[in-house]
Amino acid sequence: MPATRRIHAQGNVRFMKSPFVKETLGSQVLWTEDDRSVAVRDGHSVTVRIYRPKSHSGTRPVMVYAHSGGWCMGGLDTEEFLCQLLCMRLGIIIVSVAYRLAPEWPYPTGVYDTYDVIKWVSVNSKTIGGDLSKGFLTGGASGGGNLTCMATILARDDKLQPPLTGHFFMCTGMPHSYIDRKGNNKVLFPEHLSNGSWERYRNGPVATREMNILYGQISDFDACDPFVTPLTQTDFAGLGPVFYQVAEMDIWKDSAIFYCNRIKEAGGQAKVEIYPGVPHLWWSMYPQLSINRKWVHNLVNGVEWLLNQTRDTPISSRL
Repeated sequence: MPATRRIHAQGNVRFMKSPFVKETLGSQVLWTEDDRSVAVRDGHSVTVRIYRPKSHSGTRPVMVYAHSGGWCMGGLDTEEFLCQLLCMRLGIIIVSVAYRLAPEWPYPTGVYDTYDVIKWVSVNSKTIGGDLSKGFLTGGASGGGNLTCMATILARDDKLQPPLTGHFFMCTGMPHSYIDRKGNNKVLFPEHLSNGSWERYRNGPVATREMNILYGQISDFDACDPFVTPLTQTDFAGLGPVFYQVAEMDIWKDSAIFYCNRIKEAGGQAKVEIYPGVPHLWWSMYPQLSINRKWVHNLVNGVEWLLNQTRDTPISSRL
């Protein structure tokens, strides 16, 4: 696992040095970064990285963000590009969470770490320059999106105040077929999700069915735990609005769309964008693709759309 984590981290270093990143972020650093510790429920602390815009005065909306990595890899640098971009372009404060990783910390430790940071922000937003009445968002890519999704359910059920106002997901399929370390198998909604993208892309590219099983076993989750996936929920009210960016060549494409449809059926809003011809987390491996310009443009506009759900007068991004 240490070697795998090093290789994973090297991929982000390569991506951040790409012409695409340099062109998109520009030569000026228009944000600040500050790392601090946040105490969580079991007495431990997790590190958060707080991104603040330099070019926006006054208090700002806040997003709590969780990185990708299958619950067992990654860290604060994994999606620093997304955090820097959204902070710079929309003037929002990003609180990126270094949740504890499996197998050292089995599931659902990452869910509770993420939720405890959300609760910390709900109490301490003013100390970091935030105003949650302007927006209190969550965000996450891949496995990090799973964590923020489950934390969103906890926040809804706990009646967190102030309430979360929107949720951004990137390449975050919702688990619907999985096997835990004890060999227990769970298959949800097979009539809707067992074929389609789950079957078509079972061998990748990038994400595979075997990878899905492996990550689950590394995390040592219990297949009967209702918090393994939001698809075990019977009530999807109060979980939107959602902005979801989906890779078309991804085994989790259909489950992502299925989740958003459940949000809509419960009376919530969901904005879904599907990117054709690209695999799971494509931009980090293929920064030279022309579709990435459209992805970045839509990413900023989509999060702006989430922010506008809490405003009487729409704002405009600086794209």
